[in-house]
Amino acid sequence: MNKIFKRVMFFTAAATISLTVSAMAADEAANIHLAAFYDDNGVLVGVKSINGELSDKEVDVLADACASENVEMAKVFSWTEELKPIGDSGRIINLSEDENTVVILHTNDMHGSLVGSSSVIGSDRVATLKIMEDAILADGGDATQGVALASLSQGADVIDIMSAAGYDVMAAGNHEFDYGFDILAKNRQLAAFPIISANTYYEGAPLFAGSYNGGETNGENIIIEKNGIKIGIFALTTVNTATSTKPDGIVGVEFKDEVETAKEQVKKLDEQGADVIIALTHMGVNPDAAKCTSRQLAEAMADTKLNAIIDGHSHTVVGEVDSGIVIGQTGTAGANVGRMEITVDADGNVSVDEVMLTRAFFDNIEPDAATASKIDNINSKQSETLKTVIGETKNTLWGGSINQISEARVGETNLGDIICDSMIYSVKQLVGKEYQDIPIIAVENGGGFRTAIPNGNITMGSAVNTLPFANTVMYKAITPSVLYTYLEDSVSSVTAQDTETGFLIAGYSGSFPQIGGFCFEYDPNAATGEKVKRIILGDTELERNDTETKLIIASNDYVIGQDAFKDIPTLGEGSGLTQAVVDYISYITGNGTKPISIATAEGRIKTVGEYTPKDYTAHVRLNGNVPAEGSELKAYVDGTAEATGTVAAGGVLDITVSDGPHAIKLYDDQNEVYVNNYSGNGVIEKYGDLYLGYPALEVK
Repeated sequence: MNKIFKRVMFFTAAATISLTVSAMAADEAANIHLAAFYDDNGVLVGVKSINGELSDKEVDVLADACASENVEMAKVFSWTEELKPIGDSGRIINLSEDENTVVILHTNDMHGSLVGSSSVIGSDRVATLKIMEDAILADGGDATQGVALASLSQGADVIDIMSAAGYDVMAAGNHEFDYGFDILAKNRQLAAFPIISANTYYEGAPLFAGSYNGGETNGENIIIEKNGIKIGIFALTTVNTATSTKPDGIVGVEFKDEVETAKEQVKKLDEQGADVIIALTHMGVNPDAAKCTSRQLAEAMADTKLNAIIDGHSHTVVGEVDSGIVIGQTGTAGANVGRMEITVDADGNVSVDEVMLTRAFFDNIEPDAATASKIDNINSKQSETLKTVIGETKNTLWGGSINQISEARVGETNLGDIICDSMIYSVKQLVGKEYQDIPIIAVENGGGFRTAIPNGNITMGSAVNTLPFANTVMYKAITPSVLYTYLEDSVSSVTAQDTETGFLIAGYSGSFPQIGGFCFEYDPNAATGEKVKRIILGDTELERNDTETKLIIASNDYVIGQDAFKDIPTLGEGSGLTQAVVDYISYITGNGTKPISIATAEGRIKTVGEYTPKDYTAHVRLNGNVPAEGSELKAYVDGTAEATGTVAAGGVLDITVSDGPHAIKLYDDQNEVYVNNYSGNGVIEKYGDLYLGYPALEVK
């Protein structure tokens, strides 16, 4: 069977042109929504419309209107005063009337992002498009771990929604193993579609073979027949999963070579009469994160009957032809849906078009009612789960904006400490024997966690809310030289420090670091690139130019892919960051049986220079039953009743505390407030044009 591949095209909502209705017949012009495809020279080569093929006149009008466009990728143009959502009365994209074309819609790395929003397409709209196009719907893995929708049910709710949306097949991603072998087995059996991976074995047999909520699967591949065309799909999971998930989740699991497995699968599917053969892979295009990438797979399979690769894992948007094989990947978090159109002619020749459908495209598609109902029911159920208590803290864990000041973007916070300690705890369980004697440290960007967790019960909801980005824990091997470079970049947003009060003048950048496993000192008044003076690991000061000593650094996938760390190979990845924090809180609270008491700051990050640390007066506004001016009032500072303040004019409690950040409350069961001379919180009432006021406490 010959392979003929058309140019890969991207489908984006990028522009709008106004045309007068007189330019075409009114009945033809109504509610037109179409895609115009251009070659690399900006020449119009094809047009498709919701309402079917365009007339010659319509194409001529469009060509004239777009003559000045110089584009390499497709743009969606729409013109009408009332472009209404399209229901299931017709197809979104016109297909040939001949029964020789099949559409595969595909997603990957959704990480629980199945609920529609301004950035997420939503599985209910994807379900509608599947119905309208009578398409195959496939996923490239890593669907069941990530945001709360996924983590709260350990992936089960994700599987429920995907089943309702009509998924036909899914490749197992590395993060499907995050919850352990037993949970993976339950999710596989719950699914109304087969979850497969041809190169993943357990005790000598395909791991995913067996029953699912819809039938039986060999665990390796599937043949789906549409329009008389047999589409053979096999799945591959990156062998790097052996080091990118928790070891106890893959005990006894073997990941076989991807290329050798692919060759075996193509032979099997061809012998079974498949007209088209697709590899549904969770491998990605990043050679640092995969022993074999999808591009390398394409090169190795160039002379075989493999027609296309639907990929995942690297969170990249890919639409390309490599070694004659089309590769498509949609990025991550439900931002895009891939549309692979496959045509088989009378001689058995196969052509493949890959088009990327963006979030804006789906504005004109009504959500599928059954899938939307499933999502609503799950959201309602999860609202109760979010109330689940996972531990108790005697101290508020500080993060996000506190009295209009983003504290984690200018200094250490105890929530930042816990997040970093969580990553260290997680990675200690992941590193191989060759790295077990190397120190593990961690960094988190101050903009990566967004709310404080008040003193009292820690709930699943509070953990999820403070970490909204569905980050994944990853780790690399670095040297002290790299760490110095990273810290210099991260503290560059702090430009000066008042030598009398300690107040830091800063740009409040989200890249300011929170750290774990080490300490460092920096001079805010020093020049950019020369601020970090010392890094201390245990009792040892690390040398700035040391390019030999090995350190394992853990961080979230965003930070570890940036700047100083970007070009360093990834050793592995762990669970989602939220899950890592939940696991660590469970660990330090003895599965919720004992409360924790975490200092407001541990001195992991210190300023040095002309400022000498000293006590300062913090100000807290009192509400309620305010004592008379001059009265003394006892307060808990950092959880202990060791300070007495004085009520000043205007009902403000003046209380002397030691240098640095502190938490203050009047009663044991009262939520704490935050003061910090370095940020001005509770010290400066007005800074420039910004009125900060003072934090407030209620007097009983």
